[in-house]
Parts: sequence; structure tokens; C-alpha cells
Amino acid sequence: MLTHEGLKRDTARRIERIQAMMKSKDLDALVIIGQAAPGSLGAIRYITNAHLWGGAAYAVLGANDPHPWLQVWSSYQAVWSRNETTTLPERVESASDDLTTRTAELAKGYATGSKRIGFVNMNKLMSIDVHKSFTKQLEGYEMVEVTGAFNEIRQIKTPFEIEAFQQNGAILDASLNVFREHAKVGARYWDVCAAVEGYVKSFGAFWGRTKLSLDITPYTVPTAKDHRMGADDIINFEIVYESPWGYWLELTTVFSFKPLPPDVRGLLDAYLAAVDASSAAAKSGNTFRQISEANDSVIRGLGFPVVGKHTPDCHSTGLDGSDGPSTASNPDFVLKPNMVLSFHPGTVLENNRGFLVSDNFLVTPEGAVRLSPHDASRYYIPLEG
Repeated sequence: MLTHEGLKRDTARRIERIQAMMKSKDLDALVIIGQAAPGSLGAIRYITNAHLWGGAAYAVLGANDPHPWLQVWSSYQAVWSRNETTTLPERVESASDDLTTRTAELAKGYATGSKRIGFVNMNKLMSIDVHKSFTKQLEGYEMVEVTGAFNEIRQIKTPFEIEAFQQNGAILDASLNVFREHAKVGARYWDVCAAVEGYVKSFGAFWGRTKLSLDITPYTVPTAKDHRMGADDIINFEIVYESPWGYWLELTTVFSFKPLPPDVRGLLDAYLAAVDASSAAAKSGNTFRQISEANDSVIRGLGFPVVGKHTPDCHSTGLDGSDGPSTASNPDFVLKPNMVLSFHPGTVLENNRGFLVSDNFLVTPEGAVRLSPHDASRYYIPLEG
């Protein structure tokens, strides 16, 4: 199923759902705002497969036209996008003047009825100057913010998207073996992480990062360029990468050259137990709050002093690392079947102690299902010095 032709068919079905939403809101046209950065390009990619690498872009969709338009700032970006797009290649344009001029012209061409034009990411990505430009050029038309309605559609993953997550779960899990193979006392962390990222990129991924925590806190960050592995290091390793098809997954494990001390092993086991409990709570009809409470309850019940959160316990993910709500932003959000959650218990203990334990899960009526082969046995991997 993971072929370009399969993606084109899946994208056509996504567009049909979006156009149904547009008609329910009496929208003649939809303008999607994007930026070339992780977290800012997924909405455009959802209906065009445009993979932006620099600058701003806009997609325009008519309520009855199955082929969106894509406006990008660079002629090189346009050539790249035409090679990958699911829309008509001739509808990928690099405007010679201000992108907003051509975007507004296209939107007005569709808006001949209600004169209502929907905008996605208007409040998130549109600058004041760009908003002024659109307001001027769309005088007499109503600009309607519909980011929430758009995201509600893309939060429910299609079979194609679920398979793309599973593919990336297998890739990232296998990348941990690359870390293990290159890790040795005295090796530069930067070199080991580069080998891992090179492996992941060999499958066609573009954006991503690797991070580490070496102090039994959950705060993973890149090390200094010359920092080298030590025999006593306890390494909480995180890789955050898009799939070859653009779907974001976060994965962690713990490495060490020596056996984990009993107190550290107990702490890691507590976080793994929390994942077991909270993933069981991540069933359709439950709320994010129930996931957060399950994480804290398990860790507290094992005798650890919970003091708060260092990150959301989970959030919806997709072509953006977050494509909607999280336990922090909307704790009463009700889970729906076939949502995909980036899962990482955010519970933090006294003195910032804790582990980052991450993976992606599919929401089902029975509970969350892991979208990778990365089970509990892979959350601690011993290294040979």
C-alpha cells in the first residue's frame, strides 16, 4: 500500500472529507498556510504531499475541485514539489511576485457563492503583515479560521497513514541497533548519533533529530560536539524522525556499558509500568486526563515522589509532530478511534529525576496499540565497551 499511487488515492479521499467540512461551513475555498519547518508543513502536505525545505507556502482548495493549488516562494522548491506532489504538477507554482497575491486570486476564483474563505493555521503561522495583505486583497470576502475543523479530520488516521507509522516504528527501532554497534567507551556521541541518523535517512526520511540525557533526568538534548562516551554513562537516548512518507514518531531507550544500579533500574521500571497502565487507558471515549492520572498514579504508587510534569504525557501526531490536542493543552479531550498518539509519560520526580520513555500508539476501543516492534525489552539495551 505504501506507494505513490496508493498515496494519491488516499489523498483524494482526504480531500473529499475536507470538502465535506467546507460545505458544512459554507466555505467556497480553503487556504492552508505552511512554513518549511517540522510542525508547520503537515497541513499542506496532507493534501498535496509537498515537502517544504525553506520559506512560506500556501495551498488553495476549492469546495468542488479535487485538485489543490500549491504556491511556493522558490522555483527550485516548485520543481521538487512537482516531482513528489499528489496534485496536478501544473498546479504547483512559484509566483514571481508576492505569494499572497496569487493565493488570494485563486481563492477568489472559487469564492463566487458565499464569499466565505476558510484559513488553516491563520492564527498559528500568519504574520501580521501577511494578514494585512490578505485582508486588503480579500476585501468583501469573509476570512474564516478553520484550523480546528481541519485538524479534527487529519487526527483520524487512514489505513495508509497507520501503515506509514508502522514502517517508521520498525525503522527507528532498528536504528537503536546502529547506536549499539557504534557505541564504545571514548567514542564521540556526535559520531554515534550521526550513524543512527544516516541509517534512518537511508530509507528516505528528511527531517529529524537525536537527543540524549546523561543525568537521570528526562530532558534529552544534543551533547557538545566533542563529548565522549564514558564507562559509567547511563544514556537515555531519543530519536525523533519523520517517516519516508512524512509521519513523525518519537522513540527512546536506555543504554549503559555497566548494569544499571538497582535504584535506576527501579526508576525505569516505574516509567515502563506507567506506560502499560496509561496505554490501557488510551481507549476511544476516554479523556487525556485519564492518561495523565494513570501515569502519575502508577509511579506514585511505586513509592516515587511525583512533583509535576516536564512535558505532555501524550499528544496527537501525524504529518506534524503535533497535529492537535495534548494532555497539557486540552486534558478533557475525548479520544477517538484511529487517532495516533505520541506517548511519553511527562511525570517528573523531585530534583528533576525521571526517564523519557517514548513511542507512538494507535487509539482503539480496547486501548492503545503500539505502532512499532519496540516493546519493554527494548527500553534498556546493554552496551559492550
